[in-house]
Amino acid sequence: MIYLNRVFLAGKIKEGPEIRYTPQGKGVMFLTLQFPSETLDGVEIPHEEVTVRVVALAEEGEWEGIGEGANLLVEGGIVQRRWEDDEGVRRRLEVIAHKITPL
Repeated sequence: MIYLNRVFLAGKIKEGPEIRYTPQGKGVMFLTLQFPSETLDGVEIPHEEVTVRVVALAEEGEWEGIGEGANLLVEGGIVQRRWEDDEGVRRRLEVIAHKITPL
């Protein structure tokens, strides 16, 4: 069996980018992409707002000037984060970006 974990997303930055640094000094960027309503044969399909958290390595200054509202194409893979807090066990799907292209 062959498995493939690859996604391509084109969306608008809703939140971020926020850049944090690992103890080794590597930059890690976090942002949230949002997507407009879908249509089928010109008819809008109502749904809740769709957002996806994206995580990528970032060089210093690489994403300066790119902020909320910018359109991006993201290529990457899906991972599931799991953590425990006061509300119990929580999970979130994220995209680990291999390539990000401003549109």
